[in-house]
Amino acid sequence: MIDFKVDQQKCTSCGACVSDCPAMIIEMDGRLPVVREENEPKCYKCQHCMTVCPTAAVSILGFAPENSVPDALKASYEQFDALARNRRTVRKFKKGNVAKDKVDKIIKAAANAPTGKNARQVMLTLLDDEKQMDAFKELLISKIEKADAEGKLTGPLAAFATRAKLFRAGKDFIFRNAPHMILATCPKSAPTPAADPFIALSYAELAAYTLNVGVIWGGFVMYLFDLFPETAQELGVPEDHMVAYVLLFGESGVKYFRGAQRDEIALNRPVLS
Repeated sequence: MIDFKVDQQKCTSCGACVSDCPAMIIEMDGRLPVVREENEPKCYKCQHCMTVCPTAAVSILGFAPENSVPDALKASYEQFDALARNRRTVRKFKKGNVAKDKVDKIIKAAANAPTGKNARQVMLTLLDDEKQMDAFKELLISKIEKADAEGKLTGPLAAFATRAKLFRAGKDFIFRNAPHMILATCPKSAPTPAADPFIALSYAELAAYTLNVGVIWGGFVMYLFDLFPETAQELGVPEDHMVAYVLLFGESGVKYFRGAQRDEIALNRPVLS
């Protein structure tokens, strides 16, 4: 049941919910919109019907329109531009756990990221306790050391043996001393399993910046997930999931006072006949 409800006193029969439904399952029955029972399984659960209703007459999935964030509170372009320009990759973190309310807000931001067909199958594996993160670091460093002892780290991979030695010496070039981590994965059977986790992590990163939480995309950690693929399952990730990427995060240990100036990007404007 999708629990599609219409407040008859508020509904003006404008048909906005009908025309905007991506699944095309809402229709007018007299003066009120309805979803027939046999069409309910086709619902995308996108909540477009509730959010497009100008009089807040529609509720769905147990969500009431009065509990939604109003459009009037959306960020202006100038506010977003300031956020995008001032976002920085952080490589210096304070010790200690990020406050739970901040972590919750970061996760909620990721939950609001779009996904293919609104499938919403992204899973975030969260290490938000510094002791757990230390245990994860030890797990991977031990794997590197074992692989090195067995002569498996050759060619470009030999650099990880060096980084493991530096880690033991107190110089962390793999995790950057970050106290926390988010790993984003998605079932391979999802409509868009490669893209969805990256979009979710991008939302999380921008939200983190507004909370003075520093983030770095963990490229070296991703190399290690590729090198030791069993690691994902050791963290509880289902075997049918695609490992997308890692965000390392913590309270920022550095303050930036202005945004970068980057307005150029490779742009292709094809002319089609």
